[in-house]
Amino acid sequence: MEAVVSQDLVKIYENGVKALDSISLSIKSGIVFSLLGRNGAGKTTFLRIMATQLLPTSGKGYVLGYDIVSEAGKIREKIAVIPQESRPMYILTVREHVKYFLMMRGLSMYQASRQASRILREIGLEEYSDTLCMKLSGGLRRKVLVAMAMATEAEILFLDEPTTGLDPLSRRLVWDVIQRASNSGQTIFLTTHYMDEAEKISNEIAILHSGRLLTSGSIDEFRKLIPYKLKAEIATDNVIFEDIRKYGRTLTLGRRIIVYMIDEEDSRKLHEYCILNKIPVTFSPLNLEDVFIKLVGENEDS
Repeated sequence: MEAVVSQDLVKIYENGVKALDSISLSIKSGIVFSLLGRNGAGKTTFLRIMATQLLPTSGKGYVLGYDIVSEAGKIREKIAVIPQESRPMYILTVREHVKYFLMMRGLSMYQASRQASRILREIGLEEYSDTLCMKLSGGLRRKVLVAMAMATEAEILFLDEPTTGLDPLSRRLVWDVIQRASNSGQTIFLTTHYMDEAEKISNEIAILHSGRLLTSGSIDEFRKLIPYKLKAEIATDNVIFEDIRKYGRTLTLGRRIIVYMIDEEDSRKLHEYCILNKIPVTFSPLNLEDVFIKLVGENEDS
């Protein structure tokens, strides 16, 4: 069974904004799925609709085979959600948040306590277990919400930008917990702005742009969307663009130029040019961010 399915899903808000434009997606069970897109692309709207928090304007949606409109109650019994705008209660401790949340979902006090202790240890919050949330940083408060959802062991976890505000080490601890959950059979649906996050932990990815689905697939399938193998980044200061363009496809982003190259010979020649002209340059292999920039850039004005 597919975990999440949408068929021609449309959402038009009362102000006339079309947030989703005929989105059709099929997400397998037991994987980590990442939905990418710029601000306003429709990521949160899609997640909220599939998590039964928002009604679609038209189209169909199914979660674990249940209709998101007519069978929303059955879906809510099997999922856990971290909304982007949610905040923990300041007057509760970290442990109380997780424990009480689990008890609300039907676990006994003993089961909830054991489960809370386990997840707080795994996610790196054990030392803050008895700390009031009002005394935590914004990043740690976000981490408490992630712990609450992960502790449920729900069949599907809907996580809307779960690592926003976390330091690099905390992000990686959350990644580890997400991957363990997926390995145990849970389905993780997350939205994120972090390309390295999506590339590191996702089995499949989809990109939304202006409410439309640009593409979806595995990481390997995404990498094949760009014919280039290497890229160079150069500061725009004192650079003659015509000289740079002959080494590959160029893209200007703010105060830097990215040059995409097909073979190592082009990179060698560019390197020699930069040394001769005393231009700082860095070389690296392509990653998911490059695919994202290519796809979104090509559809910017369409």
